[in-house]
Amino acid sequence: MSNKKRVVVLGAGVTGLSAAYRLSQNPDIEVHVFEKENEVGGLCRSFQDSGFILDYGPHKFYTLIDGVLDEMCKIMGDSFLTRDKSQNLYLKGKYFDFPLKITEMLTKFPPHKSAEILASFGVSAAKNIKNKTEPKNYEDFIIQKFGKSLYTQIFEPMANKMFGNPRQLDPELARVRISSPGLVSVIKQLLSIKKVDKTISAPTFHYPKYGFGMIPDRLREKSEANGVKFHLGVKVKELKLTQGSISSVAFEDKSGTLQTLSCDDVVYTIPMQTIADLIPSLSAEVRQASRFISFRHTIVYYYLLKSQPVLPAMWVFYPESRFRFGRLSEMTKFSPYTAPLGHTALMVDFTCDDLDPTWGMDDSQLGELLLDQLKPLKLFTRDKVIKSFSKRFRNFYPVYRIGYQERVEKIRSLEKELSNILFAGRLGDFNYNNSDQCFDMGYKAAEQIEKSREVGQAWGEIRHNRFEKYRIVD
Repeated sequence: MSNKKRVVVLGAGVTGLSAAYRLSQNPDIEVHVFEKENEVGGLCRSFQDSGFILDYGPHKFYTLIDGVLDEMCKIMGDSFLTRDKSQNLYLKGKYFDFPLKITEMLTKFPPHKSAEILASFGVSAAKNIKNKTEPKNYEDFIIQKFGKSLYTQIFEPMANKMFGNPRQLDPELARVRISSPGLVSVIKQLLSIKKVDKTISAPTFHYPKYGFGMIPDRLREKSEANGVKFHLGVKVKELKLTQGSISSVAFEDKSGTLQTLSCDDVVYTIPMQTIADLIPSLSAEVRQASRFISFRHTIVYYYLLKSQPVLPAMWVFYPESRFRFGRLSEMTKFSPYTAPLGHTALMVDFTCDDLDPTWGMDDSQLGELLLDQLKPLKLFTRDKVIKSFSKRFRNFYPVYRIGYQERVEKIRSLEKELSNILFAGRLGDFNYNNSDQCFDMGYKAAEQIEKSREVGQAWGEIRHNRFEKYRIVD
């Protein structure tokens, strides 16, 4: 009989895979990964269609976390390309660099609009100096940093597309998502002629030669080589408790047979709110908190084109309400090895919820809607389209509604109560992370399991000191 500690990882996204890989290097730990899909990687995986390699929306690997890039380069080897980043914002018929440059705001906007932007910022700055107040919501945060004019033209419509009404969103979302400290820093950078601030914008990033899905695939390969057992295409039904801790996982395999696997620790990376379904004995307070946790769905619509590249940058943001989508991106700009010669793939992505009409549209209806909205951009003509289709994903973008933190902390309190569970990752910890941060969280979860008998006791402190300081860098 084995004396190894048995760890169960729920979810095979980047967080779960990195935790499994890191744990697999310890000969005294046995690792089992449970994933409802038949593939690993979540939205970070890639797929093939008609000779193209396609991602589930645009991805880049860029990090400010010490040691993470070195470790990922070891894992990926020669297949990790270094790419010069390019991203634009499209507004009123013109393309702007993004993050915005003060020179473009002064030269590309009409003179009266440039004056309005600067005057609006001046009003906000004066108010902050006179009466500094903490922002109550997403809208307050952005207006304080950039002024009302830029907020109404860019940030408000983008927030509406991504997350919903900005007045109902917690300011923490803006702190995490908006890397620029505000117009003051933009102006200072112009006057001092400094190099690009890498904490605000990534000048370069890494990308796998044959699609971003190479990262989760490589993590799985290396984990399996070290003995990790992957249970793919299965449905976890219950986390069973014994004496106040999780003692086993009940799951339904591909044949529909209910099985049970005992465990010592659990790394939880699947949607946080589903914990209420997996542990029937949870308190009414935790159940109520789980109902408040919400995510936005994601739709990625693909146009496979017989054409040279069509976008002026790797990806472009479209804040204006006349466009249903918020972003376009192009696979061949990330890696030329992802499409047949003379072809390119355009990805149209946006978020929605169950009540949004686009979520219920079939691909034909949605494709026609998007084509009509793409027409004024003059990127391609219908005769260039080889194939078009969508990929849809439920519950992907955490929505930081006002009041979410109290509810999330109520669920996280289970880490101390049960002592052998860690919430981690974008979905599992309700934490708006990029892939490098998910990778880091997975490694830290593994390290915590290795060194502690009650893994949940110190996890909250690690979260506060490390994970809550993560910021998204565009």
